[in-house]
Amino acid sequence: MIRSLFSALGVFIRLLLALVPIAGLVVIAFVAYRGSQPMQLDGADGMTYWQFVRERIGAIRELPAKCQRLHFTSFAIAVPLYPALYTYVGIYPESYLARHTQPDPSIPKDIGWADAPDTWWRLVEDVSWEAWVTQHLPTVMPECNLKPPSVPGVSKP
Repeated sequence: MIRSLFSALGVFIRLLLALVPIAGLVVIAFVAYRGSQPMQLDGADGMTYWQFVRERIGAIRELPAKCQRLHFTSFAIAVPLYPALYTYVGIYPESYLARHTQPDPSIPKDIGWADAPDTWWRLVEDVSWEAWVTQHLPTVMPECNLKPPSVPGVSKP
């Protein structure tokens, strides 16, 4: 009896360990595909997400070192956290987390699990744009302001 229970538990654990890399590969494939599509933001002008990231990194490297740290740190914190949080809040608007999340116009309303991947990606684009394009305090540290993004050779719709 105990042996069969441990055997079933071992099969379950092996199944989970096999599904984790598969799920990771699916997420990587989704991000790679969506990142090569034109961004759905007004100011993106047909730029893909990967072009946007390359252009922004180039613009950040022209800034002083303290500004580079500021921009890369805010991006590293905001992009993994906010899209996942806002997607969760959009799926479960009555949850504890939703009740304790500051209201934001980016938080989607009434989405289901089927809409979650596309919503999450739209939020990745929004948060990335907000982090690396929008000037939050342009007069406090003017030397850290980034110039607007531009990618030569991108066709405008």
